[in-house]
Amino acid sequence: MIDSRPNLLSKRMCTAVALSFTLVLAACGGGNNGGASLPFVFPVGDSGVSGSNGSGGDTGTDPNALPSVDALKATCTSIVGKTFASATVTAANRIEGDASLGTTGMCQVLATRAPYLDIEVVVPDNWSGRYYQQGGGGFDGRIRSAFTKDNSGAITEVTYAITKQAAVYASSNGGNRAGVAGQAAPAVFFDGTEAGKQSMADYSYASLGSTLYFAKAVIREFFKQDAKYRYFVGCSNGGRNAAIAVQRWPEEFDGAVSGCYGFSMPGQTVAWTSMAGLAGTPVMPSGAQWSAVYKAAVASCDAADNLADGVISNPSRCTFDPSTQVCGQPLASTDPAVCLTPAQLPTVQKLFAGGWADATGNTIYSPYGWANANPASFGGLGGGYVAMATNDASWLTAAKQATFDVNVDYGPVTAGLQLVGSDVDKIALAKFIASGKKFLTYHDGADGLLSVNEHTRIINNVYSIAKSMGLADPSTSSRYFVVPGTGHGGSQALTQVRWDDAIVKWVEAGAAPTQLTFNSKTSTGAAKSIPVCQYPQYPRYVPGGDVNSDASYTCTAP
Repeated sequence: MIDSRPNLLSKRMCTAVALSFTLVLAACGGGNNGGASLPFVFPVGDSGVSGSNGSGGDTGTDPNALPSVDALKATCTSIVGKTFASATVTAANRIEGDASLGTTGMCQVLATRAPYLDIEVVVPDNWSGRYYQQGGGGFDGRIRSAFTKDNSGAITEVTYAITKQAAVYASSNGGNRAGVAGQAAPAVFFDGTEAGKQSMADYSYASLGSTLYFAKAVIREFFKQDAKYRYFVGCSNGGRNAAIAVQRWPEEFDGAVSGCYGFSMPGQTVAWTSMAGLAGTPVMPSGAQWSAVYKAAVASCDAADNLADGVISNPSRCTFDPSTQVCGQPLASTDPAVCLTPAQLPTVQKLFAGGWADATGNTIYSPYGWANANPASFGGLGGGYVAMATNDASWLTAAKQATFDVNVDYGPVTAGLQLVGSDVDKIALAKFIASGKKFLTYHDGADGLLSVNEHTRIINNVYSIAKSMGLADPSTSSRYFVVPGTGHGGSQALTQVRWDDAIVKWVEAGAAPTQLTFNSKTSTGAAKSIPVCQYPQYPRYVPGGDVNSDASYTCTAP
């Protein structure tokens, strides 16, 4: 059944936007340009199954009993060609257990739904009753597979969602195919076809529902029962996916992990596009200059956590002034290719100190934390999102991005991204949290792509909304962590931080996470671990301890 609720929203949005923004009016099908209407295509529900024997549902047997391995193998064979929730199974691969990988036998189910949505669902023999949906990244285009393979195609690693949680794992390509001519985002969104419009809707939100409902039907096909617990986990665009999933289908998920995101697509679009518009001009530092600024910031602020280890763990105590890196200043490099020119200083200050505001001074996007950023490269994402908001593909070009004006373009960008369904609804997210379901969120402390400070600002706003809904203490349902020193997406791997374990224990055992561990390697290859503290705490080193052991740090208030 089609979910018609967002259609009502779309009508209201088009009406409201028409009063103020001609660009978005055209995208809604009005105006003088005769723009094609943006898609409002929604995934079908989980009740429609064709090409099967209708074997899902209660069989009257022990609801916790799993089918035999032989039965699971048979289903892995018979499922090919069946259609669930409009997605057709194109292949199903039986993979036997491997002790070296920590796996039992499993079935990899591959499916496709028109126009360009590809889905992977992996069903382990030892299913725990959990469902784990993985988000994407960037403009998606590829499935985030449960398997890591070497050049020969041999599996070398399997996600912890399967090896540790014994969950059914699901992921998709977000509704477009990177590297395939005419099917890759963002260009496919603007090809003038219905397929292109559907692809944009899939990227914005619809692929998440289609993947969910397809996977639910697959679970019933294999196990004749539904999952007991459902989780969504993702970083970057996958973090957006997680928030979108729980706001649109709150009844379907028990918990989610949303990382490396700030819940503000309009704000990040403004930051990215306005910075990208400066690329190639005298005011934009080179990559080497941005790196030099970051190194200088680390040198200035590193020891604020009681240890000089090349990481800014206590950013609230960092008072580094980038003007010290202007050529000719005592602390600046003597290399003219590395030190900043006076014309470049304001660009650096805007990224790391000023941020973005509207004409009345209201914050649009918070300044970044100190990171090894390269804003000249922001145009691919920023321009793509402006194009989505305005239905104007010219924003994909550097020339058009150079014309971006915050005071002119921010309104249409905000309204347009809400209209296509790609922005996070903070009220709906707060409602999920206020309901008592669990929402774990995190950010990399040295993220040079998305602002950790914006994440902090927005999640606190969401918590305030949740409190207004009657949730006395938001930390009973949601917790926010910052991972020191990691760049964008640098802590998303479950082998680094057990985000999966944290959300599962919170949902199923009521054990709220207070401190996690980030596992990495030193430059010499030695194992290193540090605490991941609940914001605003940071890991402070205790002198005399092993600097590579998390036991030598305490989570401390700034």
